[in-house]
Amino acid sequence: MQNLYWFITISKRSDDDAVIALYQDLEIPRVYSCLANGTAKSQILDLLGLEFCEKTVHQTVITHNKLYELIDALERRLHIDLPGQGIALAIPLTSISTKKSLDFFAGGHAEDEMKEKENVNPRQMELIIAICNKGYTEDVMDQARAAGAGGGTVLHAKGTAGTEYAEKFFGLSLVDEKEIIYIVSKKDKRNAIMHAISTGAGPGTKAHALVFSLPISDTAGFRFYDDSAPIHPKGDFVK
Repeated sequence: MQNLYWFITISKRSDDDAVIALYQDLEIPRVYSCLANGTAKSQILDLLGLEFCEKTVHQTVITHNKLYELIDALERRLHIDLPGQGIALAIPLTSISTKKSLDFFAGGHAEDEMKEKENVNPRQMELIIAICNKGYTEDVMDQARAAGAGGGTVLHAKGTAGTEYAEKFFGLSLVDEKEIIYIVSKKDKRNAIMHAISTGAGPGTKAHALVFSLPISDTAGFRFYDDSAPIHPKGDFVK
């Protein structure tokens, strides 16, 4: 059976139709899209002469073969490897619940023979996810930037249940409105960024940020990554 990945594409909202059309052309059966915003401060945008740009996060489960088809198509058709066009990343899945679920996501291609291709994440990137109270994204990002992060993408969410334990020990209710922040970082900066968020904006602060990280196996949109400093295409994406 082919390896499976949770694939995330973050693009300009004005490119939604083009991104969805690309997914459809590649016969990717399920795509979940949600609106998001970048975290760049206005003074950064002013300095770079850029305008605030709203984002859309497209997420799906894809097979190993489809992963490379999609990355190639994103670079060829949407030029995602150029600054400002967006980023994409793949997170390996360890399991899936049932055969029906597998067929639902894989579109009948889970048993196809896997094509060999080298890993395209030579920089060892990781996805840091911080969940904080609504309105405190900048508190989280101030801490993250101080530890070496460049920026992030914010999704708005709402918890589904509160627990006595959470309210007693962390002072938060999970039913409150939340903001989920995606930060892509080099692996060697991950621990410092997570520690800074937890210390300066974690449980016990008004932000109440909970933070964890996921490994990234493959990426697109990082062609002009500079190891000496983060790149901020359109002021929003972390490179």
